[in-house]
Amino acid sequence: MMEMNQLQSLLPKPGWIFTKNEFADLIHEVNPQYSERSVYWLLRKLQQENKIQKLGKNIFETVCQEKQKMPYTYEHSSEWNQIVSGIEKEYPLVDFQAWELIQLNEFVNHQIAHNTVFIEVEDMLEEAVFHTLKSKFPCVLLFPSEETFYRYRSPEQTIVILKLISEAPKPVGQPYSAPLEKLLVDLFSRKLTGHLIERAEYPAVYEEAFSKYLIDQKKMFRYARRRGVEEEMKELIRTSTNIKLITKER
Repeated sequence: MMEMNQLQSLLPKPGWIFTKNEFADLIHEVNPQYSERSVYWLLRKLQQENKIQKLGKNIFETVCQEKQKMPYTYEHSSEWNQIVSGIEKEYPLVDFQAWELIQLNEFVNHQIAHNTVFIEVEDMLEEAVFHTLKSKFPCVLLFPSEETFYRYRSPEQTIVILKLISEAPKPVGQPYSAPLEKLLVDLFSRKLTGHLIERAEYPAVYEEAFSKYLIDQKKMFRYARRRGVEEEMKELIRTSTNIKLITKER
């Protein structure tokens, strides 16, 4: 079996994004006899040694030890927790995701002062959730346009009910909390969520998100494709950031 120091010497510099097949090609240049099982073992070993990190299915990245990326998590406000707990209690089987506008403050230069909690609910149940929350909270908006949102939002707490788009990335680790991949895609929405921050902020948002957190690009672009913004996103990333996009699985 290949020694770890020999294996490390084959890996390009930190930040190299590669597929399992590309890794196998690299190994086979040194030893063509390596089986698929042995290649899989080497990948697992490198992950255990924190030399590489998994970005998605069969997608990996070499790690800079000083800047090791982490899965995205967010410590939500007490208001968010109260709202989510209420929905979960009233509608235990409903599929929904919730996120807060102030989550974006981690990534933007111009800080957001007034928070809004967005609740995205599966099709046909949005109005039921709206009426439930409307009876408990003073400012709840259902499918607001950009104009309606800015006209009627509360300076204290606003709740916005939207439809949860099918094929949206599922929460991992934090139930009901929208994944970062979803938030990054929704910035390009032609509806309300695409007008929450200035377009000029987008490159910095993406740079910061990709530099700090593990981003599943396959999951993100699959959702972007569903929303019809995949090429627009990729164009911005290629032309306005230093982010390395994944190569296609061969």
